[in-house]
Amino acid sequence: MSVSLLQIPQLRELEEKYARILGPGVLMERAGKAAADFISDLYPAPARVTVVCGPGNNGGDGYRTAIELLKKEYDVNVVQVAGKTPKSEEAIAALAEWEKLGRTTYTDPYDTPKADIVVDAIFGIGLERPLKDEFLDAAMWFNERRALHVSLDIPSGLNSETGTWVGDRAGCKADATISFLSGKVGLFTGLGPDACGRVKMENLGISIPLTKISLLEVKDFKHVCAPRLKNTSKADYGRLGVIGGGKGTVGAALIAARSGLYMGAGRVYVELLEDGMKLDPFCPELMFPSKINIDEMDAIVIGPGLGFTEQAKQRFIDCLKSKAALVIDGDALTMIAQDEEILSLVTHRFAHTVLTPHAAEAARILRLPVEEITKDRLSRALDLGILTGAVNVLKGAGTIVTQRSSVSWINPTGSPALATAGSGDALSGMIGAMFAQHFELMDCVLSAVYLHGAAVEGLNSSVLAGDIAPLASTRLEELRASYQRHFHPLKEEEKTIEWEDS
Repeated sequence: MSVSLLQIPQLRELEEKYARILGPGVLMERAGKAAADFISDLYPAPARVTVVCGPGNNGGDGYRTAIELLKKEYDVNVVQVAGKTPKSEEAIAALAEWEKLGRTTYTDPYDTPKADIVVDAIFGIGLERPLKDEFLDAAMWFNERRALHVSLDIPSGLNSETGTWVGDRAGCKADATISFLSGKVGLFTGLGPDACGRVKMENLGISIPLTKISLLEVKDFKHVCAPRLKNTSKADYGRLGVIGGGKGTVGAALIAARSGLYMGAGRVYVELLEDGMKLDPFCPELMFPSKINIDEMDAIVIGPGLGFTEQAKQRFIDCLKSKAALVIDGDALTMIAQDEEILSLVTHRFAHTVLTPHAAEAARILRLPVEEITKDRLSRALDLGILTGAVNVLKGAGTIVTQRSSVSWINPTGSPALATAGSGDALSGMIGAMFAQHFELMDCVLSAVYLHGAAVEGLNSSVLAGDIAPLASTRLEELRASYQRHFHPLKEEEKTIEWEDS
């Protein structure tokens, strides 16, 4: 894990430590310079800028940013919201330095001239009460401007640990956010991605400690990106079984199975519980035994369209008692929530086990309202790990992957195009394919989750779920080509065709 996401106690401790080492105000000065550089990269001078500052250290960062932007020849105005005096000595010093420059300092943003760029420095991390009064007005003013919207550290009003609005009251919505010291969980999950826009993390020149929570990166599964050996056959890439497809839901199992093939499984077998299908005409490579020999499988996906018959339950129990790596999705997740025997079998499994719930499925397993899942996705994902003993993939904006040990990743890839029927089935098949190929446990899960999102990066409309794995396969090919260029001592030769004898 490389990109640590720090929580509030860790951030406070880091701030205090480096304030002692570097001296008061140094981190704030660095934040101002970093923010000014970030803004100038987004929108070069000359331009008109309004920086809206609150009474805390986030406001101090805002004053420092305004000072640095003036040096870069921007036309800068500052709002000291409601004339509230800064609370810390560092922020007071930053305001005093701004005032020495002789620029007008406003108390109401509605009095300021039109701006090309508006900067939110109202509140940072640790906000415990919803925005109100002049601060809520300032946030609304920020959102209403036809300008580039930039937030410092975190959009004001957003909970930095959960990615929800404090007190359910929406605050500032940015086009871009520069996060100081480290990233925060709330920037990348729940409502955070919509509130933050593009995120840049700036460590301000200090060493950030590793934590149990990190942002998922390609280097976290780099072994999956190594090119395949030339001397191989389908036997080297494993057998994946998919069990599901009850009456009327055959498509879910087919999407998972096709996805498994696209992501590299050597052979994929499909067991449809209530359908006599013997061939998928759109993917004839799939095999349809009447009953999969579970003991011969390297990995099994169970749940897509499974149904809730006694036969379905028995096949789930058979899988839980097997030694195969198991990906549990769809109806099988609901069975875990409804049946204590099945939950016990999940928790006592020795083989690799992965659960892939969306919020409603997680709520059923944890016996909580769905709202309790969405208000703190990371905590609930960790609860799932403790309850089940499995690796859990809590799907949604900023999909969260957790281990029972509390080591967690938040996936930054994806788009609204994944909000389509069957996209979860595609993910389960992709994870299963990685297990069939015998990659390490977390390489399997992290690579599939990342590529599932990367497949639709930049797409804002829905795609068919069956298109996700082919697109993801293309992304994996690109990563393998990049890996080859980086690690192989010889560059790839350009092969030209000679049409005539020399």
